[in-house]
Amino acid sequence: MEFEDVIDKLGGYGRFQRLLVWVYLAPASLLMPGYFMNQIFMLSVPKHSCVLPDLAVTFNLTDAPEPDILRKFLVTDDECSMYALDSINESLARGLLSVASAVDAGANVTRLLHGVEKMACTEFAYDDTNYESTASTQWDLVCDRGHLPSLVFTLGSVGSAIGTVLLGTLSDRIGRKPVFILTVFIATVFGLSSILVTNFIAFAMLRFMNASVMPQIFQLPYIILLELVGPAQRTLMLGVCCISWTVGLCILPLVAYLSRSWILLGIICSSCAIPNLFYYKLIPESPRWLLSQNKIKETTTILKRIAKTNGVEVPEDLASDLVKVQKKIAEEKEIAAARTFDLFLKPRIRRNILIITVSWVANSCAYYGLHINVTNMSGNEFLNFFLLGLVEFPASVVGWWTMEYFGRRWSNVALQLLVSVACLASCFIPTEAAVAGVTASLVAKFACAASFMIMYQQAAEVMPTPLRSFALGASSAFSSAFSICMPYIIYLGRYGNWIPFMFLGLLAAAAGISAAWLPETNGYVLCQTIEDAEEFGKDQQFFSLNRRKEKRKDYDKSASKEKEMEPMTKA
Repeated sequence: MEFEDVIDKLGGYGRFQRLLVWVYLAPASLLMPGYFMNQIFMLSVPKHSCVLPDLAVTFNLTDAPEPDILRKFLVTDDECSMYALDSINESLARGLLSVASAVDAGANVTRLLHGVEKMACTEFAYDDTNYESTASTQWDLVCDRGHLPSLVFTLGSVGSAIGTVLLGTLSDRIGRKPVFILTVFIATVFGLSSILVTNFIAFAMLRFMNASVMPQIFQLPYIILLELVGPAQRTLMLGVCCISWTVGLCILPLVAYLSRSWILLGIICSSCAIPNLFYYKLIPESPRWLLSQNKIKETTTILKRIAKTNGVEVPEDLASDLVKVQKKIAEEKEIAAARTFDLFLKPRIRRNILIITVSWVANSCAYYGLHINVTNMSGNEFLNFFLLGLVEFPASVVGWWTMEYFGRRWSNVALQLLVSVACLASCFIPTEAAVAGVTASLVAKFACAASFMIMYQQAAEVMPTPLRSFALGASSAFSSAFSICMPYIIYLGRYGNWIPFMFLGLLAAAAGISAAWLPETNGYVLCQTIEDAEEFGKDQQFFSLNRRKEKRKDYDKSASKEKEMEPMTKA
């Protein structure tokens, strides 16, 4: 007896489930990119220039022609340092003006300023073409403080990793629903508070706290919904989630462009969490969690509510069915806990999970890195971000078609190698060739999004049922930990646009090549035991191309539930 069998008796995909999918999941997924990705625009660094006092007044040059020519001699090319003005007198200033138009002006200026100390600029002016203000302009996060935006991104990744562990553990103890409400509260309070503070350290710490709920604020209710629909509707849920996410991703740059102020953008995006509070009564507690806690009465109450909404009479054998499901859940937990280390003791399973982890890391880094790098790309950053989101629509279609028609293995290999080629090609594209540079990034993002979809499916299919949940969770956690370094790798792009692309290209190449050693899973039955998974793929030829179209025949409900247990959140 599976929990899905109980749901089928209560109307299957009825009115209650449709309400959850279309009234909650679709709009919530639409709003999530604004919450996950808003920092990219909030911390954007416009072009800056060092602010100098009126040079004509400072050096008594009111009678001199074009005294502002002095500025190009007194400020360094990076607009971060200048010659100490109190070490320059009127005579030296007039001498600099006199050689300004000479053929060898550079050499003469160097000679005249020899011995004059340099100092860091203390005040900056910023290009206001795209923004009236950002967090970076408010706290002058440029020059020797230019690494601090990357620190905020990194703290966000650390907070997300810590929050996933802590809130996941807490949800196992007190339930999914109360932890979900807690995440909404934290997201709203700390998100809005981070915008109102006047101190950068406080801002960074509040963003850390805010990021700690990022995965769970969406995944907790998603998992509850996943348990309340049958296997056939889980694909629908995943599709609704992905399409809504992509639409939200395309809307975010428009909101940022119209806001022009990081404070207004922050208020709008932090408020994206608030609508979740209105779903408090609609979203029930997880029935499977209630059963695992021996709370039969509470589970029955929720299921009766579902039956009533779906217009179905409560079956007489509901109580006995729940007892059977409860026993099955307890057995599954014991098996999974007892055999977790088999992932590392069996050589083929160990190899497979290592390859899956490398692929997951490469895809996560490319997806996250390409979006963060949007501020370093040539052209308009709002348009570039929109295009990076837009390519996910065709990428999803291509990813689905190729993995069904050509199989998982070689489709994933080809797409990851395409990511590598596009990123490595970007290393050799000059900054002036803006269209070519943006096109290469779009190709990389397209291939990355399609590969991510295939890799997630392949990872679930290659692992045995008892350890599928743990294996996917471990790979996801490792990729999250590894992506912590991505903001600083993107920051290195200021010293050479090729640096982040070289890193992403080599990582994608390693993932693409190694993925060729995963077994093909398209058209094969899911592995139900550790032993099946260890033997799976031994009879496959390395260069075989599996184009079988028939569905897996043992698509049992417990396996399919774990296979599609959570959304593909990429940020």
